[in-house]
Amino acid sequence: MTFRGKRLGLTMWGTEPVAAMARHAALAEQIGFDSVWTIDSQLLCRDVTVSLAAILAATTTLRAATGVTQPMTRHASVTAGMMATLAEMSDGRAIMGIGTGFSSLRTIGMKPARITEVEAFSREVRSLLRNEDGRMSWLDAPVDVPIVVAATGPRMTRAAARFGDGVILHQGLSPDLLARAFEWLGNSTAEISCWAPYSLGATPAEARDRVRSRVAGALVNVNAAWFEGAEREAVERLQAGYDVGHHASAAADHAASVPDSLVDRYALAGTAEQIRDGLARLLDQPGVDRVILNPQIVGPGAKPLDVVLRELETQVLPYL
Repeated sequence: MTFRGKRLGLTMWGTEPVAAMARHAALAEQIGFDSVWTIDSQLLCRDVTVSLAAILAATTTLRAATGVTQPMTRHASVTAGMMATLAEMSDGRAIMGIGTGFSSLRTIGMKPARITEVEAFSREVRSLLRNEDGRMSWLDAPVDVPIVVAATGPRMTRAAARFGDGVILHQGLSPDLLARAFEWLGNSTAEISCWAPYSLGATPAEARDRVRSRVAGALVNVNAAWFEGAEREAVERLQAGYDVGHHASAAADHAASVPDSLVDRYALAGTAEQIRDGLARLLDQPGVDRVILNPQIVGPGAKPLDVVLRELETQVLPYL
């Protein structure tokens, strides 16, 4: 299903049992989502491979992706084998999302991958999936798994547009931030998705408070020099005090550093009417092929994912 001619994806955090993730994925498929993007962070979330397998087994049309993996703790041959197996069991519905890595690496004391390492890894996985050298002897035929690259800054965005089948923009949702992102993309023909922290509330204040941690997770990887005045100071405080061990939580102390102005620029957060307007604007943005909603589902005050999805089904999607 499409909305205003575009697709909707859903972030799924492996902070709930795999069986629950599979049920929620089936509900997401039912109400019109085209894909789910499952976080790969081994100390904060359940195993991404098992989670994706359960999601694909519980659905029939929904695509399922790593959202996202990274090349530092996974060998290319292991990743290629995982993606080929998931594609085989789902009639080609698997997607490999990849990036430089954040919580999966920082929680074990490792630095993010370099852009050149992400590109080399992606090319090697693609070569293995195509079985160009015959090393994956069990493959009966080449496997086409889209490789979608998460990008925050200009260098990764330009590189992702070059070697990825798709790009996920982690760069904010306001018109000025999107315009900058598309300038970095240039004339890319890759499929473009926008990563969108999401919260529907009875009031704007309630919605902002519920999604503030998700915005903090986006801002921790930006360049503070991109902002001015109080927003720049807020980003600097956030980055200095960010606790990666609470990256998935709604109750993280570091989230208090994020002002309302940055929540509004980076998230879809507000009443049902405000969400409809904001999501419609995003879907109507030229060049955007998919919006990936990233709701907060962990921690005090967070809504269960089935509630989030039912609210979308009844209060937002019919009006797009």
